[in-house]
Amino acid sequence: MKEQQVREIAEAAFKAHFGAVRVVRVNVRRGFDYDEDDPMVDVNIIYDGKYEQLSGHGLLDVQSEIVSKVWWDEEDSPGFPLVHFIAKSDIGRRDPATV
Repeated sequence: MKEQQVREIAEAAFKAHFGAVRVVRVNVRRGFDYDEDDPMVDVNIIYDGKYEQLSGHGLLDVQSEIVSKVWWDEEDSPGFPLVHFIAKSDIGRRDPATV
C-alpha cells in the first residue's frame, strides 16, 4: 500500500466522523517499532479546529477504521498505523508538511 493510499484512507475516515472540521493535511511516514523492529506507519492528521470539536468516541472510530483498512491488508500493509490528531493551532507557524 502506498503512502498516498494511507493518506486517502485517513482523510476519508476523519471526514466521515468530523465532516464540519477541515483537514489541513495528512502526513504519512513509514518506520519501525523500536523494540521489535516491526514495520509501522505514523499517520498525522492535521485539522483546522479546536480539540473540543472532536469527541473521544469519534477519535477511536477514526483510528479503528484506519487500522482495519491499513494494518489488516495482509498482502500490502505498510505496517501498524500510529494515528495522531493535531490541531493546526498547536503547530503555530510551522509548515503542516513538516509535522
